[in-house]
Amino acid sequence: MPESREARLRVRLAFAAGILAVSTAPASPGDGVRVGPTVQVSRVASERAHEEVILAAHPTDPRRLLACSIVDRDRYAERLMHAVAYTSDDGGAHWRHAVESNEFNGDPMCGFGPDGHAYFLSIGTDQESWKKVIWWMELFRSEDGGATWGKGVVGRAGDRPYLAFDAGDGPTRGTGYIVYSIRATALDKEGVIATPRDGAAPVLEVLRSEDGWKSWTKAAVGVTLGPSIPTATGAAVLSDGSLATLWIKRFLTKNAAGEDSGQDSHEELNMTLAAPRAELFGRTVKIADVTAGNPHSGTFFSLTADPFRGPYRDRLYAVWADTATPRSRILVSFSSDRGSTWSAPRAINPLDAADAPPSMDDYMPTVAVNRDGVVAVTFRRRTRNDEEADVYFTASSDGGATWSAPVLVSSAGGPVAGGVAKAHLGPKDDEASPASRRQKFFKGGDTSGLAADADGVFHALWADQRSGLGQVFTATIAVEKSTRRGGSK
Repeated sequence: MPESREARLRVRLAFAAGILAVSTAPASPGDGVRVGPTVQVSRVASERAHEEVILAAHPTDPRRLLACSIVDRDRYAERLMHAVAYTSDDGGAHWRHAVESNEFNGDPMCGFGPDGHAYFLSIGTDQESWKKVIWWMELFRSEDGGATWGKGVVGRAGDRPYLAFDAGDGPTRGTGYIVYSIRATALDKEGVIATPRDGAAPVLEVLRSEDGWKSWTKAAVGVTLGPSIPTATGAAVLSDGSLATLWIKRFLTKNAAGEDSGQDSHEELNMTLAAPRAELFGRTVKIADVTAGNPHSGTFFSLTADPFRGPYRDRLYAVWADTATPRSRILVSFSSDRGSTWSAPRAINPLDAADAPPSMDDYMPTVAVNRDGVVAVTFRRRTRNDEEADVYFTASSDGGATWSAPVLVSSAGGPVAGGVAKAHLGPKDDEASPASRRQKFFKGGDTSGLAADADGVFHALWADQRSGLGQVFTATIAVEKSTRRGGSK
């Protein structure tokens, strides 16, 4: 007889509770949060520097997970940086190398379609193509949930892609979307720079596929440069097939000569909705003004939608970091009317400024929702130095109205299941230069991973340097309250 979801959850919760008795991660019994052991995902590649990760969970099989990352980050100057994907078929306890880009690529993205097919992609460019605002994407498909992969297919794309699927029951079920930005040169250089692209050209674009990414078409979106630069930072699909895109409106500073000279710390966070099969986005709604004044912790933000048939179906959740003084805040807002209006931003990393050490810096928030309607956020917290940051978790079981106290998932110097596979660093591998293997001001890239598996258990994914250089780690996080909700897809 197949093992029931309830039986699997009991075993997983008992295992996590036992781990907590000997780990450094404190649980919050009142909130019912149970954290499992930290596992080194990239153990088979311990000599290769990793950062910037994404995590995906199979829609029906809780054992299958897909993690992707930049690899060989320290070989960027040699044009040898790649993107890599790892898979697990036992719920995250063990991982293997799955597939790797052939191109000089970064900004990895991976996901599962509602049929369980797996996808892995990354983007790249070269100096001459970059000048012409040309980027390419290399995309891999797996029709057996990530066990085996076909050849990579290269096509036109843009910067920092986000992958989303229509998992609803309508006629567009299975449609996939990739949202990305057409990079403006103003964001990549310091000092006096050339004028960015023509303000009339869209700088957010969407690729759409209705055949499992065997082929795709481009649908341009109605967000233009004007006096600002839009940057995609998240995508989600509602139950009717509508595509929601979270994006940042960035503003440029001017020098004394009136030339563009950099990026202003003031940003606007917006969401725009596109109807199923639409060629243009609809009305844009501003969620909040954002202060992004800390370059060492500046990252992308995160968006998710609740796709399940529970009380919060189609509720949208956006999370971001705001670095306004005296200390950074992790803020969340939700919309229960398809993004037309948003709740007032709420800080979910509470700590009195007087109690916070001067080095306190919370950043890189990532949001996910499980089958029981529990919405969760992970974020990084740096308190000791610029190379180490811990991972924290908080959750809400009432649609984002209230949140549990943040729980430590993993310390950058804490224990790892089976020990840490450390890198063998040479005498020059710890220098503060772009080519050094161990990076100073290490933040782990621009994204972290968080996903809920088919049982409702959350999985966090991040990169840190406890091994000697950037490696990928994960941990399971179960919220006991979630097992007392109905919800089904």
